[in-house]
Amino acid sequence: MFKNEIAIRNKEAAMRVVSCLVEEEYCVMLSREEDLYIIDFEYSEYSDRNNVIFMSREDFEQKFEEIE
Repeated sequence: MFKNEIAIRNKEAAMRVVSCLVEEEYCVMLSREEDLYIIDFEYSEYSDRNNVIFMSREDFEQKFEEIE
């Protein structure tokens, strides 16, 4: 999905990484896949979530088809 992605096994470690990324002005999405915590992140000045799009694949594909 995103090129900026980290997979971590331990929840506490994942939360520390998320905290550091937010402090450095990244927008972060944390999800769970089997026994891993997946952290997707994208730089956005002031951690402004309005500059980043996290959406479901279904929604993206629908909007992409509308544009084509």
